[in-house]
Amino acid sequence: MEELTDRNSYVKATMADGLCVLEATTTWCTQCKAIAPFVDKMIKKYPDARFYKYDTDTADDISQELNARQMPTFHLLKDGDLMDSVTGAKAEALEKLIKESYDGKVVEGDA
Repeated sequence: MEELTDRNSYVKATMADGLCVLEATTTWCTQCKAIAPFVDKMIKKYPDARFYKYDTDTADDISQELNARQMPTFHLLKDGDLMDSVTGAKAEALEKLIKESYDGKVVEGDA
């Protein structure tokens, strides 16, 4: 998963067409580490979505713009528009949001 480090990389990533999932994280966040294997599964299952993360300690301009105050927070953007977000390591809620906005192919299993 590509890491966004500043506002320019954030704008470039989120203004592209299609579904974009951003994860607000930090190096010390235990819930972020706990949900990481699930996020990896989502990356494989929804290959037409773009997944990015940013560290709220170093990319504070992004976290301020998205109002990310708890980690992890997942923001879903589609065609540049913020659709919704999930705060916390809530796997089912995250996948539900992705499914609702995803238009691409779905890869089931251990692909």
